[in-house]
Amino acid sequence: MGFLAALGAEFVARRRRLRKALGDRGQGLFELFVLGGLLLGSAGLFYQPWMLPAAAWGFAAPALFVALYLALDARRQRALAGASDPDKDKVRKRSDLATLAMTLGCVFLGYAAFAVGVMADPRPRPEAPGWQPPSDAIDTEIFSAN
Repeated sequence: MGFLAALGAEFVARRRRLRKALGDRGQGLFELFVLGGLLLGSAGLFYQPWMLPAAAWGFAAPALFVALYLALDARRQRALAGASDPDKDKVRKRSDLATLAMTLGCVFLGYAAFAVGVMADPRPRPEAPGWQPPSDAIDTEIFSAN
């Protein structure tokens, strides 16, 4: 079996294991969480003009996710090729945990990029109506002569 065929088979098997562990709704919510983090961290940076310069590194999240996923699967396939039948389950579990950790890391990177972009808002905060600076804030020589 070639690399891409094994990658596709493992991807489908991982989705089945995720559905078995979390249920239909849980799997859907988890996948929405993952896609949301990857999209929000990159496409969400176009929401306001100041967000993109503040967190341009957010565009790395989807590319990093794909690159790490492919690297982890290549490592999994090499480990499975050299493993005996009893060890294949350990390889699968170790691979699933590494993939989960990598996925959560990339997703949080995307959410963090969006949060940094939003918090970099350069607009001044509105002042409360009727606000006056304290009388001793600035020394002045101006006085009223009544």
